[in-house]
Amino acid sequence: MAAMLRCMLFSSENHLWRSTFTCGSIVFACRRVIMEQLEKEFADFFGECKQQGFTSKEMRAICQPLLHRRNNRCYVLLGVLLAMMAAFYLLYNWSEEFSWFVSAIGRLVLLQLLPYWNWTPLYSSRCLIERAVDKNGAQSATSTTKALGRYETEAENCVLCETLERIPATSNTTFSFLESVYLERGLPVIVTDSHRPRSLNMFLDEMYSAPLDFLESNPCDVSTNLMLIKLFNLELALQKIKSTTTSAKWFLHLRNCERRAVKASRRFVTRPYYYPLHLEPFYSSWVLMSQNYASEQLREIYLQGLVFVKQLYGYFDIRLRPKQPCQGPCPVVNIRLSAGECLIFSTDLWIFNYGTEELESKTASIATLLEIDWQL
Repeated sequence: MAAMLRCMLFSSENHLWRSTFTCGSIVFACRRVIMEQLEKEFADFFGECKQQGFTSKEMRAICQPLLHRRNNRCYVLLGVLLAMMAAFYLLYNWSEEFSWFVSAIGRLVLLQLLPYWNWTPLYSSRCLIERAVDKNGAQSATSTTKALGRYETEAENCVLCETLERIPATSNTTFSFLESVYLERGLPVIVTDSHRPRSLNMFLDEMYSAPLDFLESNPCDVSTNLMLIKLFNLELALQKIKSTTTSAKWFLHLRNCERRAVKASRRFVTRPYYYPLHLEPFYSSWVLMSQNYASEQLREIYLQGLVFVKQLYGYFDIRLRPKQPCQGPCPVVNIRLSAGECLIFSTDLWIFNYGTEELESKTASIATLLEIDWQL
């Protein structure tokens, strides 16, 4: 009789579900009746089993199919949740529009929290842990100092470069070796087998094949003798370079700092083989090009962070000057970077100048620079 009643209730439930849009309240009431009936039958079933002397182990064996189905549902829900988290992570890292949308939502949420929690001191502070204070109320020796200027470094760094005579060179290396032996000590280093050299025409073709986000971008730092700066257009400048003769004298350097342009420039500004996966991607990229062009005074460009200078073709004369107050004890280092070599240094200690002081032949020179936010 109970089985017949269940069949009638389930058939009536299916009939009600077919008219959900018009009889929603009836369906809800019917489902509640069914659940109450099922709970009553389960209670009667367990009570009868208990009267017949079934042990807990035997009851678990009898109910194993139900428990297995419940566990499967938990696993399915967990799998769906993990898949959603993985999709969110991939979208955030690979879709610029989605990451900007999430960032905008996060900022709106933080603004709504301001009346209840003032998080602005945490946003602008450099350290989230309070520093120790001595008995006189003064901060310890590790207290924060004033912000350093463009040409300044900590005076304690001068001991790192005062005995430097020449920039060391290495090959077949790893970033961990470069970091521990040279970069942590503030020493520049040259990797002689960094990359494959590329000619001017090959490099121009790679620039033209990059996404339009690069050719249509507005570089944030430009210097050239190809045209007036107020008339500068990247695609037009490249066309002028491509149409010039080998005897023409020109130079161009530019910096990509727009996010789309930097991402597009990765088509031709590639990472060297020793660039580790854990290191931050470069946040800006430079292109330095010249042909048959020499000047007595090297050009200074402002760089920040860990810098990779990759010489792709020809050569550039590079000068590294120590920052204040290390200009007395530390030497000025001059090098000539050849094709296939890469100079790596930290701007915590050095100022970068480049150019061509003397022409040995009417050949082109090409180099790319990567700026990385380097955190030890």
